[in-house]
Amino acid sequence: MVDSLPETYKQAILLTEFQNMTQKELSEKLGISISGAKSRVQRGRKMLKEMLLGCCQLEVDRRGNIIDYQHKNSECEYC
Repeated sequence: MVDSLPETYKQAILLTEFQNMTQKELSEKLGISISGAKSRVQRGRKMLKEMLLGCCQLEVDRRGNIIDYQHKNSECEYC
């Protein structure tokens, strides 16, 4: 799903979520403001959440942690 994000948001998600870069470090690397970096990360997360919820039925515990999932249909383009 990350690969299907627009490049701007894909890069922000990959660097912060998978390479453990802080949003401040992201802003410095990309030459943008900290608020711009935060916006990119938040928008990327929102897009991923929408894709996931459109594709899968999630079961969560009372803390909101995902404990199980089922695909909504076999034609999901992301699975």
